[in-house]
Amino acid sequence: MENDNTYTHQYQRYFNINMRYQKGANNYLTGINRAALTVIIAVRFSVTAPVIIRWLYNISQPQALNHLNKLVDDKLLTMVHTHRSPDGRVYIPTYTGAKYAQEQTSIDTYFRSKSNPALQVNHNHIMHDLMNTFIALRGLHNHTSDGVYRPLWTGFLSEPEFKRLYNQSNARIVDGIAVLPDRTVVAIEIENSFKNKSTRQTILLKYLASLKAGHYQQVFIFSQSTQIFDDIKRLHTQLLTELPERINKRTQQPFMTHKDAALLQSAIVYRTKFCDEITALFYS
Repeated sequence: MENDNTYTHQYQRYFNINMRYQKGANNYLTGINRAALTVIIAVRFSVTAPVIIRWLYNISQPQALNHLNKLVDDKLLTMVHTHRSPDGRVYIPTYTGAKYAQEQTSIDTYFRSKSNPALQVNHNHIMHDLMNTFIALRGLHNHTSDGVYRPLWTGFLSEPEFKRLYNQSNARIVDGIAVLPDRTVVAIEIENSFKNKSTRQTILLKYLASLKAGHYQQVFIFSQSTQIFDDIKRLHTQLLTELPERINKRTQQPFMTHKDAALLQSAIVYRTKFCDEITALFYS
């Protein structure tokens, strides 16, 4: 499909960034690997926090704080206090950190400087942004129960990266894009709150527009709550039955065809895999 090739081509440079953490041959090299990856994470997702660092590197909270604070000393990150983070703080990139990430990834980085670093953070979205970071990295670092490396996806775009590529109104700005080992391109969505039926309808119609435009071929929905999953499935079932029968007053056509409803039904995948891990990291 031409559209798919066009969009996949634009995604590819992001998919090629190596975001997989691997220990170095010695402590010095491990430290270098961690420093580079942490700064790139902070730049790609606009924010990071000890909750991500201690999970990713399998280190203690004091070690995570020490690691992040050293990057602050090196002028690569800035620390911002906020009660919206599980750790009471987040770390955001500095101009130097953004330029460092640009050198590492060969991709232009977007940096919005503010005199007060706290204004660079959308405090209402911190929990969501950190969960986005966790899911993107967790899928990349997936292993089977017997320790065999088996990633759910091999590369991804963060929400800010996707937003900068597609800011047109009919595209659903998703929480991330990932490429599966079989090269299928999927949207990643994190749902950590309940939404009403009208909001779900708007989201479904934007998914449909993006699926038909070739922005992605499937939608993977993640949440910390099985109750939220149940509610989404209930509303989706109602809407996919109703919308082909309901007339859009603006277009005088049904909101979608039965074929569209079948496309959405098959494209949306509910991934309960990380419910317990998300809860343990962010809500315990």
